[in-house]
Amino acid sequence: MSSNDGKPRQRVYRTRTKSGCTTCKSKSLRRVKCDETRPSCRRCTSTGRKCDGYATNLTSTLTTTILPRPSHTLTGFRYATGARDIRSFQFFYEKTVFSLAGYCGSELWSRSVLQVSQKEKPVWHALVALGALHENFENGQQIPGPWFSRKSHDTFALQQYLAAIRALLRPSEDSGSPSSTYVISSHGATLSVDVCLISCVLFVCYEIMSAHYVAALSHIRSGMKILGEVAYDASTGTYHHPLLRPSTVPNLEIDEIRKLLIRLQIQVYALTRSIEDSPAYSTAQLKCTSNDIIEIPSTFTSLSQARNIYEHYSSTYRHDYHTLIDTQPSTPSSSPTTNPSLAPLIHHYATILTKWSTALDHFEQTRGSTLPTKEQIGLKILQIHRLEYTMMLEQYNSGSSDSTVWDRFNPIFKQIISLSKSVMQMSSPSTSLSSPTTTTTLNPTFSLDLGIIAPLYTTATLCRDPLTRREAVELLRSCSRQEGVFSSQLCAIMAEKVIALEEHVALAAGDVDYARDSAAITGMVLKDGNELQYRSAVITRCWEVPEKARLTYAYPEFDLVGKRVCLTIGQDDRVHVNIPWWPGGVVVFEGEEG
Repeated sequence: MSSNDGKPRQRVYRTRTKSGCTTCKSKSLRRVKCDETRPSCRRCTSTGRKCDGYATNLTSTLTTTILPRPSHTLTGFRYATGARDIRSFQFFYEKTVFSLAGYCGSELWSRSVLQVSQKEKPVWHALVALGALHENFENGQQIPGPWFSRKSHDTFALQQYLAAIRALLRPSEDSGSPSSTYVISSHGATLSVDVCLISCVLFVCYEIMSAHYVAALSHIRSGMKILGEVAYDASTGTYHHPLLRPSTVPNLEIDEIRKLLIRLQIQVYALTRSIEDSPAYSTAQLKCTSNDIIEIPSTFTSLSQARNIYEHYSSTYRHDYHTLIDTQPSTPSSSPTTNPSLAPLIHHYATILTKWSTALDHFEQTRGSTLPTKEQIGLKILQIHRLEYTMMLEQYNSGSSDSTVWDRFNPIFKQIISLSKSVMQMSSPSTSLSSPTTTTTLNPTFSLDLGIIAPLYTTATLCRDPLTRREAVELLRSCSRQEGVFSSQLCAIMAEKVIALEEHVALAAGDVDYARDSAAITGMVLKDGNELQYRSAVITRCWEVPEKARLTYAYPEFDLVGKRVCLTIGQDDRVHVNIPWWPGGVVVFEGEEG
């Protein structure tokens, strides 16, 4: 292009390659190009040098990353106070929006939230804070580890986040013009429903990227509470709340927030198994905005339709199932499989799944080859979740509470791994995942959509084939994904500990029982400062892991006061054990009578 065409040249967004390890960047080795392999670069390790790692300097990183010139001047943003505000807003617009919109796209994130941010100060500050943090995350500069273990933070992002919270709690101090929706209504409300819900979701994203999962869970619960208290007015097309102003964005976009919070709440329950987060108590939130019955067509017209219908029935299934199980009287002989209402419920949802699967297969046959890459990825993710959902229904339908039932699903577990590899390959086409012995770490990604982490974690913990479950762990280790509250790195560590524990118990001499011998079992597997030893497979077949060694659940538990993380493991209601995550912790047992 000629430089005289009269059009201003737009810089392309890119990051300068100045993030090499400390050793390669030293003056004595200034001509050596670091390959930036983490945690230790191969340039150092292959030549016998000690790699001193990578400096975490957020300020330096931000000043060396080149963004295109903002399309608006500073005065074009109502609440902007400096260039960094605009920079973070621009990153949110160019990068974060696509992560939040998912593989089907979203008018909520690509249009409405951006518009609301220009009128609502809480949303503006939350959006800028998230953009700043997301930039650090995608550049690999986000400081690893839980919030309370970090020595430093991105000060700018934190200041913006706190400003968003202050603006949300004290809106009357920030209503600078008549156009603001912070106007006291006849019933005393000062905030609109949509501002509260959008701010809540942005706060969730900020805390997730900060690895502050306890705060993220709290925001998700708050959002679900608001949803449970709102009512949809069909005559006006708005949501009403007894203490908030009516919603101002389209009802379909509020409905998208509802679906998003329900998706996150399901993830929260998987992590906490708390009765507070049980899907049985989300009846009000599951209500749709329209009175239309959600019917499954013979073929889907779009991937978005397929995803939305799947999530609707997946959510209602979890609600109906937990309503049955969580509310039935607990007796020594009771179990989910003994409930007479369970079989008809499973049959009902298995029929729905079959019809949905047929429509998805027709959609793939007619539209699959013409879909853009992003939607092809989404299609594979839906196929992964279909496999997981199929296993879950068949396991419950078997009427057996024996964990060995999962062994018959080994072929399905392998399909999940194969599809997950395809998703990772399509997401980073320049990266090869063909070699099972080579661990390649992909660029970090963040999403609130359905993903691959939960199915891979299910595979690693419920499939007892030693090679298959380890392959799932390696994929979790390498994919560097954050999908809602699920972190691939965190799930990989949990899965490693579960595998190590089950295989140690399986190989232990004598009759070992989790409930009776929890202290002895933990003492056996905790070595070198309370770290579980994850090693190469000694078990060669899944049947070599007996029922007594198999765990039912495993999730992280954060102690903010003691600044510790534990892995909580158990076998149904027979035992509940907390194992220290890091060396130096104290093992705490909370055994229950079997």
